[in-house]
Amino acid sequence: MALSLWVSVRGFLPDALISSFINDFLAQHIATSVQATRDFHRLMQLSTNTQESHGSACPPIRGSIKLNKVSFAYPERPDVPVLKKVSLKVHEGECVAIVGASGSGKSTIAALLQRLYEPTSGSITIGQNRLGSIDVNYLRDHVAVVSQNPNLFDAPISENIAYGSRAVSQVQIEEAAKSAQVHDFIVSLPKGYETTVGENASLISGGQAQRIQIARALVRPSKILILDECTSALDPANQAAVLETIKDAKDGRTTVMVTHKVAAMKMCDRILVVHDGAIAETGTFGELMNRKGVFAQLASGGEWFSN
Repeated sequence: MALSLWVSVRGFLPDALISSFINDFLAQHIATSVQATRDFHRLMQLSTNTQESHGSACPPIRGSIKLNKVSFAYPERPDVPVLKKVSLKVHEGECVAIVGASGSGKSTIAALLQRLYEPTSGSITIGQNRLGSIDVNYLRDHVAVVSQNPNLFDAPISENIAYGSRAVSQVQIEEAAKSAQVHDFIVSLPKGYETTVGENASLISGGQAQRIQIARALVRPSKILILDECTSALDPANQAAVLETIKDAKDGRTTVMVTHKVAAMKMCDRILVVHDGAIAETGTFGELMNRKGVFAQLASGGEWFSN
């Protein structure tokens, strides 16, 4: 590229100026390449024999979710506890919202359920099985996750839905899309399921991108659904559409929803309020507002968003 620029401008600018430009251009790219090489080398040196990778059991991933006196601090700051002896239970088939102020630890609970981290102390079980004993790849194959960002690739919609799942047929892809209420939109596109979504899903709306991510979650053989702030980046219209999709998706699944949105809280069976690393309150939206405790204080302070 630098050479082509030099050819195109030669004769119009002094050679010294052109040479300086090329040297600066090359220096920047060399520095970037060196840093990328260092990062790649560090990545290759990382050990795969971590606590999070242990476990070999492959039991049915279903049943109630229990946290028993779970404490946790991130490895980078082991002296700063995020969760402090948290105990909670989500019954099989129940939909529970986990709410709290920013930094309270609610998304940490979602991360622990995926075994992205291990508790510092305490235990987590699904049904009768301790989470730490389960093969981590098997666990993640059977726990569906919908995050804040769709994380779609510049690839056909069918490949985006199937991503991360093994041996998924086109029929299963379309069934998942129907469950996520995005099938009709997909077939209306000129290339249907073979339509590419663009880099960072730039060619479709945020709501449609999030529904495709929900279809990706539903194509898995999962009875547990984790929703981590999955509507926080959407406008009110798209949020309402995605919440309608979630209402159907959560049926028959044990669902944990981390959210700041009132509309999402109200569609859950129960709300767990995380405050200062512990479960401070539990109840429905109306019950918690009437209690005038931590939840009501956060609501009056503008922590929750109605849209």
